[in-house]
Amino acid sequence: MNLSSKESCLRFYLIGLFCVFHVFAKAAVQDTSCALLISPAQGETNVSVIAPISFEPVAGAVNYFIDLGTTAGGTDILDNFSVGISASFNPPQGMPESTIIYITVRAFFVSGSQSCNSQSFTTEDVTVIPSCTQASFPVNGAVDVSLNTTISWPYAPRATGYIINIGTSPGAVDVVNGQNLGNMLTYNSAADFNPGIMYYVTLISYNENGQATGCPETSFTTENIATEVPDCTQLIAPIDGATEVALTPILEWQAVTNVEGYLIRIGTIPGGSDVLANTDIGLATSTAVLDFLEGTTYYVTITPFNAAGEAQNCTQTSFTTTFGCGPYTDGITGEMVDLNPIIDLAENYEICRDNAPLILSYPDSYERIVWSAINNGEMATISSDALVTINASGVYMVEVSTETVIDSGTIICTATHSFEVSIIDPPIIDNLVISNQGNTVNVLVELEEEGDFEYSSTSENGPYQSSALLTNINATDIQVYVRDRNGCGMDSRRIKPDPGFPKYFTPNGDGVNDTWQVRGVVVNGETVTSIEIYDRFGKRLKTISPYGQGWDGSYQGKMLFDNGFWYKANTRSNVTFTGYFALRRY
Repeated sequence: MNLSSKESCLRFYLIGLFCVFHVFAKAAVQDTSCALLISPAQGETNVSVIAPISFEPVAGAVNYFIDLGTTAGGTDILDNFSVGISASFNPPQGMPESTIIYITVRAFFVSGSQSCNSQSFTTEDVTVIPSCTQASFPVNGAVDVSLNTTISWPYAPRATGYIINIGTSPGAVDVVNGQNLGNMLTYNSAADFNPGIMYYVTLISYNENGQATGCPETSFTTENIATEVPDCTQLIAPIDGATEVALTPILEWQAVTNVEGYLIRIGTIPGGSDVLANTDIGLATSTAVLDFLEGTTYYVTITPFNAAGEAQNCTQTSFTTTFGCGPYTDGITGEMVDLNPIIDLAENYEICRDNAPLILSYPDSYERIVWSAINNGEMATISSDALVTINASGVYMVEVSTETVIDSGTIICTATHSFEVSIIDPPIIDNLVISNQGNTVNVLVELEEEGDFEYSSTSENGPYQSSALLTNINATDIQVYVRDRNGCGMDSRRIKPDPGFPKYFTPNGDGVNDTWQVRGVVVNGETVTSIEIYDRFGKRLKTISPYGQGWDGSYQGKMLFDNGFWYKANTRSNVTFTGYFALRRY
């Protein structure tokens, strides 16, 4: 053997070895992820021709496709039939008897599909005639059925074929007489059915043992097809040439026979369709149209139609809308016309808290009314009645709609009005900041809330000033008054020195008079709640409780030198005691 012959032999050997390896590798892949039959089992015999088929699910599969045939890998019974994610199914047309049935189940994954080897089982020998079936579409008694409809029916158990009879009377076969369809579940007539006819359908299932008997008959009626176009119609309301027509009118026209619907065309010029272009509105003989333009002439054509076509040369009518709610100038009288409701409310309301709530009303008749609160651009309905009760400051709006009679009927006119409500709270004194100015003091009044307030240190009758800083007040008896400029209440506070507070203390560590504290919690009948200590420049150094040890003369951990200090004692009834005391270290 020469070298060339040896090379050829080696080449064929390697190719053969590769092929064997490929076949075994493929078989290994198929065995690991293919669905195995559960019922009928692989190789089972005498299987019912109507038996359901089930198989083992494959992990990760999102669909299964089935091939069913009478040869290995065959598809003459089912070809690539999808059963979804279900691992069982019934063959839609059953299975032939006494036949080896080959089934191939292909699992489909997100990443692709898996091809698997066929498995098989053998069906029974059927010895009885099949069951009956009947048309499922069109359903029995159906009307207006399409002339080219497809008749369909469910599988009759053990059937291998079907015979169809169709007639125009019960039991008749004048349309189709005993046509053998084979093992099909649908029938399409070679020619369309006739319009407006009731058809009677009987399906006879059969197999090698004979035909089913006494099978039920179903019927359906086909649609009527017009052969002539319908007559024309036109608007009867508004009448042709009408004026002052409402902006949202009801258009009505006379009904005609032999019609399947109406087309409506509306334009603002003769023959125009800029509003509606031959819109099909079905069999209705009226329709509402929303929001016509004011003072505009509209041209309307109504065209009936059916299967034979559209009515021809239908009359166009026109009408002119009202100028609406106005205001506009009447073209005849020259007068100004305004049909909108009048809302007689102010733009701003101020009310004291003690007089709240604010109650407003709309006194005239109305079709609809809505009161709303406006917050950050969002509207929230607070009342749909003539009266509204408002308890909070804010911006509000009322919308009123009224029905107004015009020549052609009525129109709805709407007006709105926005307003602001301020509910004013009385002043409440939160704190008095006192600074020593020798024999007098200055008092800065601090309030809980800002407002339009004025201040006095003389009496509740004033005189008052706009500044919260009151100056040159007698230190022996301080009285402060605050009132709202709109008369929505006042508040006052009185500060009076009390000789019961110590005039001095000596924090020198000898255990005698080393701290400064009020002598008793109750002073002049008033219960002290806290005492604030200030230097002579008005800087607060310490706040002490009347129940504690008092003040030791230090500030931020450092002992202060001899000096004079100011105290302000707060009481439960808001009476304030104030005065001076001295620190001495000798």
